[in-house]
Amino acid sequence: MSTGKKKAESPSPDFQSTMESIEKLLEKLENTETPLEDSLASFEQGITLIRRAQAQLTDAEQQVKLLVENGDEPRATPFDETEEP
Repeated sequence: MSTGKKKAESPSPDFQSTMESIEKLLEKLENTETPLEDSLASFEQGITLIRRAQAQLTDAEQQVKLLVENGDEPRATPFDETEEP
């Protein structure tokens, strides 16, 4: 019998893992020796991974927007790489 909250058995991979998987698929797709069927399967998997990465980026953007506040009202502040702390 289990008590407390159940943890997800397989959490979704983090952004870095997703990007690494995309890079591996790209290497596979760049290989001219890969059969067409394998290339199509890799392409389909790549699309799924890209959508996951886009969702992860959107989630991160929303979190940043919520954290940056001006008074009582949240506001989005663009990230400026040239600004020093």
